[in-house]
Amino acid sequence: MNMKYLAVVLALFAPVVRAERWSVQYFFDQDHDTLMIEDLAFPSALRGIAVGTVHDELDPGKKPRYISLVTSDGGEHWTEAPLKDHPRSLFFLNESTGWLVTDSALWFTEESGRTWSKIGEQKKPDRKLGLTPPGGLITRVWFVNAQHGFAVGLQKTILESLDGGKTWKPVEEAAKPDAKPGHAVYSQIWMDGKAGVIFGTSIPPRPDDPHLPTWMEPERAVKRKQVPTLTLLVQTLDGGETWHSSTAPLFGDVIAARLAGFDGLAVFSYSEGFEFPSDVYHLDMRTGATKRVFAEKDRRVTDCAAFAGSYGFLAGVEPPGKLNSLPVPGKVKILQSSDLNKWEEMDVDYKAVARSVVLAGPDRGHQWAGTDTGFILHLVP
Repeated sequence: MNMKYLAVVLALFAPVVRAERWSVQYFFDQDHDTLMIEDLAFPSALRGIAVGTVHDELDPGKKPRYISLVTSDGGEHWTEAPLKDHPRSLFFLNESTGWLVTDSALWFTEESGRTWSKIGEQKKPDRKLGLTPPGGLITRVWFVNAQHGFAVGLQKTILESLDGGKTWKPVEEAAKPDAKPGHAVYSQIWMDGKAGVIFGTSIPPRPDDPHLPTWMEPERAVKRKQVPTLTLLVQTLDGGETWHSSTAPLFGDVIAARLAGFDGLAVFSYSEGFEFPSDVYHLDMRTGATKRVFAEKDRRVTDCAAFAGSYGFLAGVEPPGKLNSLPVPGKVKILQSSDLNKWEEMDVDYKAVARSVVLAGPDRGHQWAGTDTGFILHLVP
């Protein structure tokens, strides 16, 4: 047989190697309503839940409604259900047990988010007693097991529960950073094994704060001088038995943080006057060292994911204009890295546009992304 002909035949029967891509798996398309996905969780490869706010585009003054979307087949089908309050964040311990933080209450599920039971009203907590469920100050929770959990939020709040979230007590280390509670918030918490990190920010009021959104005053926004804020860091290396706090005057706010053992990623977001819309830093929990690993002028990163073996994802958008806060969705952009240092862009469905993106998934091979424009994308191998 002619060798050239043989080569052609073998090529035809060789397995086709396809790159991974992010495909649109769900899109909220209901008349003139739009869905802003507030948070997304996939505790297993089959079970997932998204929570968000539905707005009426034709009637901005109409009261929004709050919904959840639940899947039990990896996102092939989604079931919509109403929520009674504005959702803030989700946390799942496993594929059935989870907590939902809303504006006025903390909720619990043992049915993968199909039904929720209210743990307690989020009234303003007594910081001295800390005997009631966390108040409207709380933005996120993290549970080490079904009973032991932590909550973070506004007014420099970190709380601990030993009964599944029924009662809480303050974590004393949270109050040690030199920042006024009224100007400070702990917004991010992530734990993996013995390592845990809580990020916060203290932003004192400025006399030159604009009265209008920055996209309505673009020239003023770009020229506005950038000043450092105080970044708050509280970390543990023993699973939350003890915490240690520190502060640093840095630019920007930490909007996402993820750990994989003692390695992790943190995303900083900046305002219009900064050279980059965001920065991504690699965290070494063993040494406390940080290193900037990603910053591009035309990529605004809004979330990250890190896995064992130094593998990670970054999710964000390509801003449609020079201003980061321009209320116009841009193309969704997702990047991957095999060393948390060098990043390459992945193929993303061209239809997906957003202003912010959140990632979720139980492992590196099973990942989903939700947008504030009602898209849910799936990583297709």
